[in-house]
Amino acid sequence: MQLRSIEKTDNAAVAALIRHSLEKEHLAIPGTAYYDPYLDDLAGYYQSVPRAAYFVLENCGQIVGAGGFAPISSTIAELQKLYVATQCQGQGLSSMLLRSIFEEAKKRDFAQIYLESSSQLAQAVKVYKHFGFIPLEKPLANDAGHTAMNVWMIKDL
Repeated sequence: MQLRSIEKTDNAAVAALIRHSLEKEHLAIPGTAYYDPYLDDLAGYYQSVPRAAYFVLENCGQIVGAGGFAPISSTIAELQKLYVATQCQGQGLSSMLLRSIFEEAKKRDFAQIYLESSSQLAQAVKVYKHFGFIPLEKPLANDAGHTAMNVWMIKDL
């Protein structure tokens, strides 16, 4: 298993992973990452945003997980597009990605990390709580807001 920064050659596989994951959860709807205009070029997007990072987990030449962050303020990063392939869930890959994301966000001088999710993703919300995210009553203001999401959480880094 290799954890590394996303590369241009990963774009199609990561977009397919995200789309498949959202379709499986009936979240292939407007207001989710499914319709993000840069979904097919995540490598270019995250390389163009200062202080952002996006990682992939590769196993035997296949992308089996991905996730990253981008700033929403000078002190808060947003956890973005964290997905693990269905056949690899329950193997600690989300934990591996989250730890790397937290470490990298701290290196880039963020004090907190925020996320938007859905109550339909109960297992993901459980993982976030395990890692110390606390629920918020409403979303933080940000340009990347996903209007279909109804769970907002934040964590000190």
